This record gives sequence, C-alpha cells and structure tokens, in this order.
Amino acid sequence: MTATPSEGEGPLLGRQLDVLRTTYPAWEIDFRADAPATTRWTAVLRRPVTARLSAGGVRARIGCQDAFTLASALSHQCCLLHNGRAGA
Repeated sequence: MTATPSEGEGPLLGRQLDVLRTTYPAWEIDFRADAPATTRWTAVLRRPVTARLSAGGVRARIGCQDAFTLASALSHQCCLLHNGRAGA
C-alpha cells in the first residue's frame, strides 16, 4: 500500500515526502507505510529511460530505507540525467 505517512508516524515523514516531491517533480515519489522491514521510500522516473541513459547509469526506479538516502540518490540521478541530455 502506497500512502502518505499517517499521523502516528509523525509529521516529519509527511514533510519529507512533500519536500522530495516538490524538489524532484520528474519522479513519482512514494512512502510505503506498510513495509517496516523493507524499502519504504521509492521513486519512479516519470519518463522512459533510453538505452543511452541506462548506459550512463540512470535508473527508472529507486528504492531506499529513508528519505535522506533517497534524496541523495535522486540528486545523483538528476546529475546523470543532465549529463545524458548535455551529450545528446
């Protein structure tokens, strides 16, 4: 079940989700409230990943245990996407 963090999980998680979604609009970012021992934060790129982008390290889907790790991974992916476009 993909959802917005509930009140019981704290307002911080909701704010983190909002910040990630605002900062990385090219990605569909979700928090999995029902997965305590698995990947809880996921991001799926909203556009297709070409063979060239894939070869450059761009991933269509990213999963992380926390918002901070996901933010770092998304920042890196944005750099790869930018570099992939610059070389086109």
